[in-house]
Amino acid sequence: MGQMTVIAIIILLVIIYSSAPLYIPFIENKINKINKKFDYRASKDARDFHSTLFIIDLHADSLFSCRSLLQSNSRCHVDIPRLIKGNVKLQVFATPTLIPFNPNIERNTKKFAISGFLAFMMHWPINTWYSKKNRALYQSNKLHEIQLKSKNTFEIIKTSNQLENYFKRCRAETNITAGLLALEGAYIIDNINDDIDELYNQGFRIIGIAHLTDCNLGGSVHGVEKGGLTESGRKAIKRIEELNMIIDLAHASSKLIEDVLRICSRPVIVSHTGVKGCLNNNRNLSDQQIKKIADKGGLIGIGFWETAVGINGVESIVNCIKYVSDLVGVEHVALGSDFDGAVTTPFDATGMVHITEELLEQGFSKKNIRMIMGENALNFLLNALPKEFN
Repeated sequence: MGQMTVIAIIILLVIIYSSAPLYIPFIENKINKINKKFDYRASKDARDFHSTLFIIDLHADSLFSCRSLLQSNSRCHVDIPRLIKGNVKLQVFATPTLIPFNPNIERNTKKFAISGFLAFMMHWPINTWYSKKNRALYQSNKLHEIQLKSKNTFEIIKTSNQLENYFKRCRAETNITAGLLALEGAYIIDNINDDIDELYNQGFRIIGIAHLTDCNLGGSVHGVEKGGLTESGRKAIKRIEELNMIIDLAHASSKLIEDVLRICSRPVIVSHTGVKGCLNNNRNLSDQQIKKIADKGGLIGIGFWETAVGINGVESIVNCIKYVSDLVGVEHVALGSDFDGAVTTPFDATGMVHITEELLEQGFSKKNIRMIMGENALNFLLNALPKEFN
């Protein structure tokens, strides 16, 4: 490579970096859209009932961003003010670290990952440009900074005792919300015990084994090999369970799901998904997988985007909720929006009331609606999280 070529590349990178604050917000808004064709208006009865719920969403990628989540934004799906307005009492914040170029639901390779370049464009610290682990830790630090600056309106849940106390607090206070940290894709786990212990100490409580590509612990349903658990993966499952962390099988290959369910001793979640019984594609769970997860006491978070549930907005979301409820019981269903995950949804975090209304319209009892909207996830977390943070 000639000297002039190197100089030209450096100049180009400087231009991209310096102008990023102008175009990154535009890009974020283009890939995390709200479908404007759905003009929902919730009834007073639905709004009144919704205000009494303890709502939990098992998955959002909002930390992978350059915007402030402490401020109310008009773009994308989630920030702290919008969570509070939507009565979302607990949001699981996932931390993606490896994103392939032009990802799809069928087959992705790690060869052309763009996550480091995205970190560069978002003006994240230099060490996040080349390190997947540093990208995860930076997102964790962002959430802890939000907690510090939130004036006691936001806290990060790390133990079941803390969650129980927070639940009691919510009975007396309305303008508060909370978060829980999840790793999306175990690409940073090499030295099994040391890396998992570090994640635990940084506040992570959910570990998603796979994301959009295969990893050294096991295969992604969108990967090349789509394999099962590796030897490292089996060791990781053991350590995750020893620490009372939660295994997330979203994006996992069929073989990986089968292998994890065979050896795990604790219930698992699938944080954000659809079901083949409603929309048959590579991304979604089969009836057999749903039954096996439920048999283990697991929880299935129904997503809000078209590839997961279909094109009819809130009706499609609730159809999938009903399908899983009918198949394995309402106690195994939760919400898993995938907000800010490069998806288009029918509403943002302020619009959870529309699910409540559609559940009422489709004949769900108020008891079952409470379970679906958050109590199932609450009970799962109270049983699964460590009692104390040592």
